[in-house]
Amino acid sequence: MRRVPGTGGALLAGVLAAGLALPACKSQVQKPMGVNPLVSDLVDYRNGLAMLQEGRADDAIELLMAARTANPRDPNVVNALGLAFLYKKDYPRAIKSFDAALDLQADFWEALNNRGVTYLSMGNLALAEKDFDAVLDKAPNSGVKDARFNRGLLASKKERWADAERDFSLVLADDAFNTRAYKERGLVRLRLENFSGALEDFLRVLKDDPKDVVANYNAALCLIASSRRDLALRYMERAAESAPESEEGKKARRFLESEPSSSKGAS
Repeated sequence: MRRVPGTGGALLAGVLAAGLALPACKSQVQKPMGVNPLVSDLVDYRNGLAMLQEGRADDAIELLMAARTANPRDPNVVNALGLAFLYKKDYPRAIKSFDAALDLQADFWEALNNRGVTYLSMGNLALAEKDFDAVLDKAPNSGVKDARFNRGLLASKKERWADAERDFSLVLADDAFNTRAYKERGLVRLRLENFSGALEDFLRVLKDDPKDVVANYNAALCLIASSRRDLALRYMERAAESAPESEEGKKARRFLESEPSSSKGAS
């Protein structure tokens, strides 16, 4: 049996066309790297990953189960299977898969982070925090970014706003182009009533995606809190137009409807 090369820090959420939508948060999981196309005994593994990237989780699970049968001692295959179960929100089987990967390789930091994501999605914050902390305490620097982002999400869920801001800031210190970290830090800074800092974060998000409804709506809130209501209207209008059926879009529309007609569209 040939062993799959080690996993990297690329994010499954950034690879899956449909996105990995977790119910309680948008955590960052770590996916297995692609493997050498000449490794013939891992065809099922490669094809399973490709199907998972396309959002075909059931087909991916079928192939990854076959890959596991052929490669029972490879933790990368089991980790990939866990990601497929996580995609389907089959949390017990995801946990079982990540546990199996860690039994095969105790220092498999990607599987440990992914298990923490699963616990976080289940609402088991204590076990999620334990896994994320273990990654941050023991993993090489290259393996900690995702766990730190996820620990920031966990701190936000616990309303530990200062801890969450610190974690997202550390993520951004290593990756200044991490749009998701800017958005999450902006939301945390709003809670801390750091409106100028939050506005900077939301504007950074809008630089990459001008139609982001969360960033537009919350940028407007920052401007209102800073007594810049006229400018806030522009961002409320963008939020209402970009995603009218979203929660933020509906709130923006209600805000605009309550505004005096003379102030709408003011510059």
